Amino acid sequence: MNNVRDVGIVGLGKMGILHGGIVNALPNCRVKAVCEKEKFVVKMAQRAMPKDVSYYDDCASMMENENLEAVFITTPINQHVPVIGEVVKAKPDVSLFVEKPLAESANSARLACEATAKLRGVHMVGFQKRYSPIYQHAKRIIENESIGDLMFFRAHSYSSDVVREGKSWRSKKGIGGVLLDLAPHLLDLLLWFFGDIESISAVRRSLYSKEVEDYAYASFKFKSTLTGHIDTCWSVRGFRLPEIMIEIYGRNGNILLSDDMIKVELAESNGSRGTQVLHKQSFDNSVPFLLDEPEYTKEDVSFLDGISRGSTPVPDFVEAAKVNVLIERIIEAASEES
Repeated sequence: MNNVRDVGIVGLGKMGILHGGIVNALPNCRVKAVCEKEKFVVKMAQRAMPKDVSYYDDCASMMENENLEAVFITTPINQHVPVIGEVVKAKPDVSLFVEKPLAESANSARLACEATAKLRGVHMVGFQKRYSPIYQHAKRIIENESIGDLMFFRAHSYSSDVVREGKSWRSKKGIGGVLLDLAPHLLDLLLWFFGDIESISAVRRSLYSKEVEDYAYASFKFKSTLTGHIDTCWSVRGFRLPEIMIEIYGRNGNILLSDDMIKVELAESNGSRGTQVLHKQSFDNSVPFLLDEPEYTKEDVSFLDGISRGSTPVPDFVEAAKVNVLIERIIEAASEES
């Protein structure tokens, strides 16, 4: 297997398995090594993954014994930055992909960004919503000013993950909390769409959890003077799958979008009055290999292509760290309101 890109995975949970499957399906790529501490998980993986995959229970040993070109970090959030440090120290020319969010705090995200100063490979964080043709279409509409000057927006991110008191990882501080687990995709999209935020007011509530918030509300004023608000809650019944909904209101029209569709309404003053509704099936969303939503394959391809080109794909650590900074600002604003 000459000219094959050898990839390592640290953390073999749901996302580690997903990225591993995608990597093994892409041409000239293979998962060569896995770092996973849970023996039961390793035994299950050995039955499903290629027989030539090597398994380790610590990252340092994996990096010492394997000649890896790229590493996917899919551990719990509070382990992201320690693993980044270990990998970069062992092999500065490796490329790193980290599942969202980059870190459990703004300070940890800063440390991750500082580590890239020693990194000769590329780095990327898994905000795969940016690879959805629906959100890319909305981004183009905003940039082209098709709906005119933006007036305000409102958005939500809901799921039914925590609807009773219990002892799941989602209830652990530094790992769980709706702002760290569910909200990052929405927050990243808003920063991508609208730029930097000037001021925030916010509220947090613990409905079923003792250590973390289950609900958060935040009102934003962007540096562009655009204003709007978000609600995020993982304790809303009836959401079998997580849902993002964003409404954007401009002087010449409106945009309503979700993971599944985008609706654009243009006013007569725009010269092309009318309503257009596009569902995700309306876009060419073809990928070389489909495992879960196509956006996961697209982001992995972008990351691996970035290694070949020597150009960092988006979002990189520095851009992704803005989400951690924003989460911390929401928490601080909510504390001021208490």
